[in-house]
Amino acid sequence: MVRTLTPPLTPFVDPLPLPPRLIAAHHDGRLSLTLRAGTHRFHRELPKTPIWGYEGIFPGPTIEAERGQPVTITWRNELNPPFPVVVARTRRERDMDGVPVLCLPNCSDADVNEDVAALAGHAVVHLHGGLTPASSDGWTENLCAPGQTALFTYPMNQRAALLWYHDHVMSVTRYQVYAGLAGLWIIREPRERDCGLPEGPPFEIPLLIQDRNFVLDVGSRHGRLLHKTTPDVMEAFAPFTVVNGCVWPFLDIQPAIYRFRVINGSNARTYRLVLVRNGRAEFDRISQIGTDHGLLRHRCDLPADGLILAPAERADLLVDFSDLEVGAELTFLNTALAPFNGSPYDASNAVNARSLDGLLPYPEVMRIRVQKAAPARWTPPPELAADLTEPTFEDLHKATRRTIVLVERRVENAPNMLTMRELGSAEDAFLGKPVVTIIDGEHTSRRCVIAAHFEDSTNFFPTLHRYEVWQFINLTTDTHPIHVHLDPFVIVSRRPIRFEIPEGGIEDLSLSAVITIERGPDDVLAHTIDDNERGLKDTVRVNPNEMVEIAVRFTSYSGRYMYHCHILEHEDRDMMRPFVTVPPELVPFMS
Repeated sequence: MVRTLTPPLTPFVDPLPLPPRLIAAHHDGRLSLTLRAGTHRFHRELPKTPIWGYEGIFPGPTIEAERGQPVTITWRNELNPPFPVVVARTRRERDMDGVPVLCLPNCSDADVNEDVAALAGHAVVHLHGGLTPASSDGWTENLCAPGQTALFTYPMNQRAALLWYHDHVMSVTRYQVYAGLAGLWIIREPRERDCGLPEGPPFEIPLLIQDRNFVLDVGSRHGRLLHKTTPDVMEAFAPFTVVNGCVWPFLDIQPAIYRFRVINGSNARTYRLVLVRNGRAEFDRISQIGTDHGLLRHRCDLPADGLILAPAERADLLVDFSDLEVGAELTFLNTALAPFNGSPYDASNAVNARSLDGLLPYPEVMRIRVQKAAPARWTPPPELAADLTEPTFEDLHKATRRTIVLVERRVENAPNMLTMRELGSAEDAFLGKPVVTIIDGEHTSRRCVIAAHFEDSTNFFPTLHRYEVWQFINLTTDTHPIHVHLDPFVIVSRRPIRFEIPEGGIEDLSLSAVITIERGPDDVLAHTIDDNERGLKDTVRVNPNEMVEIAVRFTSYSGRYMYHCHILEHEDRDMMRPFVTVPPELVPFMS
C-alpha cells in the first residue's frame, strides 16, 4: 500500500493571480524598479509571508517590451534584513514513520543556517535570455549593495519571446531567488502579432511555476518560507507547487483557445506537465508554438509522456478548451520525480504520480474551470516563424568544438561537489595529467581537464559571428539544465554514452575516464530531440549517460559572460564557468 500525505493546505481554493504588467513603451523605455522587502500571501490558509521582491511583490512586475526599442532600468536596491527565508538542514533523511523529510513542511530536528539569516541584501539582476551587453548582463560578482543603484541597458534587438529576470549573486542565488527575486519579461514584435496570437489578458496567461516550502510546524504556523535540505543533498525539493505566487490555484476560463506562457522558475525541481480531465490525459487539446527564444516554425504536439520543463526552460502553448461546456474541470499534474533523471512516465497514469520516495507528495499544479460563454473560435496559422534558421552542414563542419564533462565528486561530511570540467586538446593530454579518452566510432581522442571551478582560468573565447559546437557529456545520475548566457542556440544532437571511471578517477582538478559515444538510430537508443526542442533555446537538459551537442553563434556583444547549470544549488556550488566573446579583429592579437 502506497502511503500518502494529507495536504496541510486546501488545493484549488485561490484564484490564479496575474503579476502586474509594466509596459516599457508607456514610460519611453525608461523604468525604475526597487528591490525591497515585502509580504505575500501564498495561500488563503497561510498568513502573509515575508519576502524579498522587485517592487516588494512576488513575482515581480511582468515587463513588456517591443523588439528594437531599448529599455533602460534603474535597479534600486532597498533590501534590508532580516532575510525572509529559513534555511535549514535536517539531521536525518526520514521521519519516524519513514517519510522523507523533504516531503514534510516542518523545521523539526533541523539546524538553521545562521550565516544565511545574516544576509544583508546584496543583489545583481540577470535578464535570462536577454541579448545584453556584458555590462548589463548581471555578472555574478558585480554586487549592488543596499542603498546603491545599478543602471542597466537592454537593447531588445531579439525575437519576441518570454524571458525572465532574477537575482544572480555569487554563491547565494538559490536563496535570493527562493526569497522572491524573480519576475517575467515579454518581448513583442509585429511578426508575432501577424500570427493573430492572443496578447495580454484574458486569453494570454503567464504561468511562473515554482516549488516552495513553508514552516508549518504545530504551534508555529507562521508560514515563513523554508529552504530545507538533508545532510547529503544540496537541492531543496519543496513539496508545494506555486503558480504566479499561489499554491495550487484555479483559473476560471471561457471555452476558447488560450495561450499559456509557461516557465519553470524553480530552484531544482523539473516539471513534467500533464493536463487531465476525468482521470484521463488530454494532450490533443495542447500544441506548443514556442520555446525559450520565441516561436517555432510550426505548431507541434507535446512529447507522449508530457511537457518536460527543467529549471529556466519555457514553453509557449495553445490550449483549446472551445469544445468544453460550462462546469468542466481540468487539472495540470506533475509526474516528474526528484531528482529528475530523464526517465519516462506513462501519461495515462498521471493521476497516480504521487511518490514520497520520489519527493513528489503532491503532484497537483493548478486547476482550470470552464465558467463562461464562448467567444468566437479562431485558427492559428500553419506557419509561425518563417525567420527561424538553423546552421548548415558547412557551418557545423567549420565550427570550433568544445567539450564539457559534467562530474559529481564525493565530499566527506558535506553534499557532493558538482562541476563542469572543460577539456583541453589532445596535445594537452601528454603532459602527465590524468586523461579522458573519448571514443566516437573509429575516432579516439585523448583530453585532459583544463578547468573545473568558476575561478579557474578562462579558456573559452568564442569569436563573434562564427558558429561553435559545444558538447556536454553527463557522467552524473541527474539531469542538468545547462544555460548559456547571451545568444540562443539550437540542439544538434542527443547521443547515449557509456563510461568507465577508475577508482580515484575523480579528483578536485582532474578526471580519468573512458567515454564511449554510442552510435545507432535515435528511435532505438531513445535519445531523440523532441519536436518542441527544435527551436532557439538558451537552456538545454542534459540527461544522465548522454552527450548533448548545441550549436551557438554569438552575434552582438563582446565581453565576459557565463554558462552554468540552472539548478541553482548546483550553480552556487561551483557548476558555473566563464567565457569571453571576442570581435574577430582582436583574435590575431590573442595567441
